Amino acid sequence: MPPAVSQSSSHERLNDQDPDEGGVFLEGNARLESVASQPISGVGQSWWGSARASFRLQVIGRYSWLALLIALAGTICLPPVFYVLQESLTNEGSGIRQALSDPGLGRILRTTAILTGSSVVLSTSIGTILAWGAQGLPPHWRWLSYVPLVPLLMPALAVVTGFGYLFNPRIGYANLLIRRLMFWSDTQTGPLDVNSLPFLVAATTVLTTSFVYLFVRNALAELDQSILDAAAVAGARPTRVFRMVTLPFLRPAIGYSSLTVALLAAGQFAAPLLLGRQEGINVLSTAMYSSTATAPPNLPKAAAYGIPIILMGLLLLVFQRTILNVKDGYSGLSTKGVGKSIVKSGKVSQVALIAYGALAVALPIFAIGTVAFQPFWSKDIVVGDFTLQNFRNVFDDPIVIQAVFNSIEYSIVATILVVPLGYLCAKAIHSPRHRRPLAGILDLLVGIPLGIPAVIFGVGFLLAFTRGPLKLYGHGSSMIIVCVVCTLPFVTRMLLVALINQGEHLIAVGAVSGAPLWRRTLELELPMLRTALGSTVAISLILNFQEFGASLLVRSARTQVMGTVLYDQFIVGNNSEVAVISFVMCAITGVCVLLALLLARQPRARSR
Repeated sequence: MPPAVSQSSSHERLNDQDPDEGGVFLEGNARLESVASQPISGVGQSWWGSARASFRLQVIGRYSWLALLIALAGTICLPPVFYVLQESLTNEGSGIRQALSDPGLGRILRTTAILTGSSVVLSTSIGTILAWGAQGLPPHWRWLSYVPLVPLLMPALAVVTGFGYLFNPRIGYANLLIRRLMFWSDTQTGPLDVNSLPFLVAATTVLTTSFVYLFVRNALAELDQSILDAAAVAGARPTRVFRMVTLPFLRPAIGYSSLTVALLAAGQFAAPLLLGRQEGINVLSTAMYSSTATAPPNLPKAAAYGIPIILMGLLLLVFQRTILNVKDGYSGLSTKGVGKSIVKSGKVSQVALIAYGALAVALPIFAIGTVAFQPFWSKDIVVGDFTLQNFRNVFDDPIVIQAVFNSIEYSIVATILVVPLGYLCAKAIHSPRHRRPLAGILDLLVGIPLGIPAVIFGVGFLLAFTRGPLKLYGHGSSMIIVCVVCTLPFVTRMLLVALINQGEHLIAVGAVSGAPLWRRTLELELPMLRTALGSTVAISLILNFQEFGASLLVRSARTQVMGTVLYDQFIVGNNSEVAVISFVMCAITGVCVLLALLLARQPRARSR
């Protein structure tokens, strides 16, 4: 007789099983116990062999689809990086030699470092303070906690364009107001210059603060409220509670978000391209684009400029995973619902949230709308002179119309492809312990587009589509592939969080009940993921529609999208047309946000 197995140990082994294998484990275990005391006859040997073969086939199947996902993720995510590195090393490293001999390289590296470091410090500080202030808002002010998340959904091109209309040194609306109200009434320019490096830092900070706010806000939601209450009862002021209690707990979230901001700032493209290049301010990303915009394009030099960003991205990805692996040391237990929080936000927090929303969302949209409806960009705002002529000019242009349809088509097709792929990747990453090594490889491959800026992928895909085995340059499929790759890490992580929050208990019950995998997926898991899937679809549409960095390098005359058309109008100085296109992009993004809210709405329970 085999030794007795306790009930608790049986439960532990059951919890370690994959829900997809739970039925096999229980059935095989029951059969083994029923024949354990009998001698193994010919029939027993036959059954034992068939059971082992069946179980082995199922295990091979589980690992096969995981290996297939790894191969697919590697196929679409690694070639752009490979082609960039290869191109920089061709002809005995001619691209690297050209980049090193560039007299402006030192200034480019210094500007990139200042932009990255300053943005990390400012974004991390502002985002953490805003998240702390939003945590203790009174009930009737809690809508303010959503304000810092709105810039995540705003088109970066539209925000940067709005800043240009607000802070232009001569006729920027914000500068005009400041000159009238403060001490610069006798000057004709300034005091703020949108084309300067300090303002590039400020614009990047506004664009990236939302990421810090998102991570820190979610971490604060898991903080044990009783600890804060105890500190407040002991007489500690809110600032001391924040410094001595909250900040150490937020260390992993702050570290992860600050690294994310560093990646975004190092590859920042829209703000330096639209604002900085007018004054000769270049960073690595714009230097790459400048090398591809020459005639003929200097692709080896462009690839060489991307090497520091690639190395930085890969190192920060590894560092991020290290931070996530040690985050358990900072976890806390939640006692939400026990009582009301004693640590409350004051008026300063409410004013700060409103000010950030105004600067990052309201003012840029106001400036874009004003210029779009003016006959021409003027410092005098006369509502009676507003006209729709600029909209007629834009929509009479066949290039713009084709770009709008291309943007919608590419976004929809890419979303149809990336959401199922992201779901499968999330399922594989959220796997049992015995498959973690392969799941870790898949997680790293899927995270590459998150750690390496889109402009790098733009150069890589340009090389892949023109020199690789698939000659896709000039075809719409090339833009769809770019959108899928750039959106995949966001879709995967959104669905991974939903799977973790959902748990596996109901899926395990379905497996124990004998339901096949397809039925458990269609009738249990996907219905429970309805809200998360709806939000993911809408966010994917938004991200695909707003993609700019890679699209600008891969686009052709037949594959223009709204972002690239906007940039072309900006280059020739058509400010009114730029404002109209930005306004339309914001409007379409707003429709996608409403779609997300509708799809994310919880279904009502049916009344009997």
